[in-house]
Amino acid sequence: MSAAGRFALGVVAGALILPILGLIPSGDAEEPATTTSVPTTEAPATVPWFEPEEVAIGATFLLPRNLNVTDGFAYLDYELTGIAPSVVGDFEDRPAGAGDFAAMPERWELTTASGAIVEATTGPRASSVRFEMPIGEEEVESIRLVGWRVAVPFGEQVEVPIESGATADLRRGRVTVNTVLEQSISTIVQLDFDRSGDDWDITVSLRPIDSSWRVTGRQGGGLQLIWEGTNVPESVVLEDAGFEMRPLVGEILVMEGVAT
Repeated sequence: MSAAGRFALGVVAGALILPILGLIPSGDAEEPATTTSVPTTEAPATVPWFEPEEVAIGATFLLPRNLNVTDGFAYLDYELTGIAPSVVGDFEDRPAGAGDFAAMPERWELTTASGAIVEATTGPRASSVRFEMPIGEEEVESIRLVGWRVAVPFGEQVEVPIESGATADLRRGRVTVNTVLEQSISTIVQLDFDRSGDDWDITVSLRPIDSSWRVTGRQGGGLQLIWEGTNVPESVVLEDAGFEMRPLVGEILVMEGVAT
């Protein structure tokens, strides 16, 4: 299962996800992400939603699939799924229980049978974690998740003049007017968007606020807009919306008594 997930945009999605997580507020949009400590959580859940071995991370569930120790490494394969409702996508093609997941694992700890602790990390699109076992160790006592990311919606707006070469900065990149092509009954504006920021961030859209602008296509990381008529405004207001995955720390037991 891809860890990219499908996320709704803006306020609607924020209203759905944040009450379920109940972990952190969205905070000031101008402040950098900070790591927050949360209480220890026991797993699996008392009443499983999906499988008896599931591990609850807020409204997201981690499903361990396979643990293998070979050539000095321990490999744990897993899947993610969630109970957060989706407000985008085709419901008919989605299996039961396959809701959007709003948390992703990042930092792990494996304890060997002798008590040695091995750390590992995973990225936003991972579906397995690899631990380098100490020399001579082949038995795993437990695996814990000690850090994860949760989705917090963001949205910001910027006004860009309608003239070639005009630029405007967003917190997650820069917008540049690449081309302004005036036609007899319309004007085409091509915008480039250079994305910056954390690889964990998930951008849902960069779109004009005024619905009179028609989005006709994307040029790589940008937009192509058309204004019908001759009364072209002097600028366009764009909104950058999506989710940022903020780090949390705590301790969640994933597997115990799993000597191999």
